[in-house]
Amino acid sequence: MGMLGNKVFLSSVLFVLFSTGILKAQVADNSKIDSVQKQTEARKVKYLSGLRKVNSDKELKYADSVAIAKNIFQSDIRFLSQDYQRMQSNEFNRMIETGEYKWIADTYVDADFVIKAKVVRPATKAEEDKGLNELKEYFKSPKALECEKVINSQLGKPAPAFSVVDVNGVKYDLNELKGKVVVLNFWFIGCGPCRKEVPKLNELVEKYKDKEVVFLAFEVNNNTPDKVKAITEKWFKYTQIPTKRTEVAQQYQVKVYPTSYVIDQQGIVRLGFFAYNPFKLPELDTTIESLLKQKPAKK
Repeated sequence: MGMLGNKVFLSSVLFVLFSTGILKAQVADNSKIDSVQKQTEARKVKYLSGLRKVNSDKELKYADSVAIAKNIFQSDIRFLSQDYQRMQSNEFNRMIETGEYKWIADTYVDADFVIKAKVVRPATKAEEDKGLNELKEYFKSPKALECEKVINSQLGKPAPAFSVVDVNGVKYDLNELKGKVVVLNFWFIGCGPCRKEVPKLNELVEKYKDKEVVFLAFEVNNNTPDKVKAITEKWFKYTQIPTKRTEVAQQYQVKVYPTSYVIDQQGIVRLGFFAYNPFKLPELDTTIESLLKQKPAKK
């Protein structure tokens, strides 16, 4: 066999070996996929066998009423990921609450309509739009319009003064914060709409961490500093202030939670909004940015 023939033979051998390697890899990958799919299906059967999915808002309301009547607790319900693995209830709820309507829970009940399991999954475009449209309708309600009226009456006026202490014992006095932009958030532990906006609020803290901006979150349910700190230290980046609803929140006429305010360097209220409001949240960023660009007032 000549040199050319040897090269052709060697190339053929290498091609066969390479092709065989690819084939084996594909077979192995397909085997892994099959194994994962089988495990997922096995978990689905294990956790959902004998149950049926709730298919309407009416059925969901009825299931919730049954849960209340029969004293069903979160610990009685199996919370599952989209591949049917067990999740902690707080992790499950936070995933939905902070997902900006991109995640949804399917509820499963037994023959007596008792909720036995919930499965998180990506929301369809129609479900996402439905959530946002329902929120838009809320902001047209009489209660929402009244809250908006209260906040609008505060814009352009001096912010109510306060002197508070955070969870670490550090004092914050609004009069001493002049020269800085001050961002307030009123919320409470257990507030679902409050949790929804936290990821966006944390992004602002990170963005302005080296600027003259102070972010204060007032937890209003009279919890101890240690409790507020333990719950928020790895989750909510605002400086946490443990308070009561009858204190600073009352000064700012807060009626719905969460509620946010932006106070400029001279202590004037420049922005306020209430509830989980993805339509207004971007204004927090633009207002802070605009105020930081303004030249300091002459004394």
